[in-house]
Amino acid sequence: MNKLKIVGLSALAGSLAITSAYAGEMSVSGSAKATYTTRDASGGNASVDVTGNNFGMNKLLSFNGSGDVDMGTVSVFFGNNGTSQSSASMSLDMGDMGTLTLDNGVGGHGIGSIDDKTPTANEEIWDNIGYGTGHDGFRVGVGNAGALAYGKTLGVVTVSADYIKQGGGSLEDGSTGAGGKGSGKSIALTASPIDGLSVGAGMGDVGTANASTDSDQETAFVTYAMGGFTAGYHVAEEKTSAAGDWESTQWGVSFNINDSMAVGYGERTVEFPKDGDNATTLVDEELKGISASYTAGSMSIKANMNEVENQKGTSKDNQEVMELAVSFAF
Repeated sequence: MNKLKIVGLSALAGSLAITSAYAGEMSVSGSAKATYTTRDASGGNASVDVTGNNFGMNKLLSFNGSGDVDMGTVSVFFGNNGTSQSSASMSLDMGDMGTLTLDNGVGGHGIGSIDDKTPTANEEIWDNIGYGTGHDGFRVGVGNAGALAYGKTLGVVTVSADYIKQGGGSLEDGSTGAGGKGSGKSIALTASPIDGLSVGAGMGDVGTANASTDSDQETAFVTYAMGGFTAGYHVAEEKTSAAGDWESTQWGVSFNINDSMAVGYGERTVEFPKDGDNATTLVDEELKGISASYTAGSMSIKANMNEVENQKGTSKDNQEVMELAVSFAF
């Protein structure tokens, strides 16, 4: 081979090496979960008793990609539930300057990142309790369909903030959302000042169908882990200028029996104002739930049983839901 060819091939190899250093990477992972669910309801909830098929399936394909740009690292996520895209997000990690994210359904930012921090061995104690379309189940959060989020860690403190124009939803490129809605914004601070201890607090202004109506949220939590035991306490409230105020207190404990098995238990009370401008005749809602899990490699067997009394403040509207799930990750 003559020197000219050698120089040419060396230059090509160097060019390819430089290109590959800036090339993005894409990975695919997935999960599948089979469930058996029962529901026993009374009062006004009697219509949600399970009378049909108790078996269900949840499946998800996750596409994750990342690549370096001059400002940092760009990451994308797309979740497909087998029939359509269920959620997506795109973020720019700017290192010391923090991370900026455009979210279309993933969540986990702003005050919504700490909507329930009580420990559990499986699902939260409100899981599968049917509150109805458009109801948040007395949890904080301003939304995630079309939300802008920002996060940054400063020492032991992590800051997460988000903003969303209500009425937009998860849009395709070049589209615009519906108008006439309010906007939501929130911020949450979390910290781990000592080993085992985690604390956090957040506040948000939630957009409503009426832009002139204010709906403010606040929440705070503390958890402590020692060995295989974790305990947590969580409080939250929402105050709306029209109506619908509520306050919740919740606690939970979990215990890792060994590396494969865990159990958990928790309770929550939702209180409604009995005096003042937004006084109601609603009674306190009471929830409790027990959970257990067993993991062996990529397979998990999990179960939880949740109960609610006086759902949404209506006396004797009760539900008891049990779910047994077998899941696989690949």
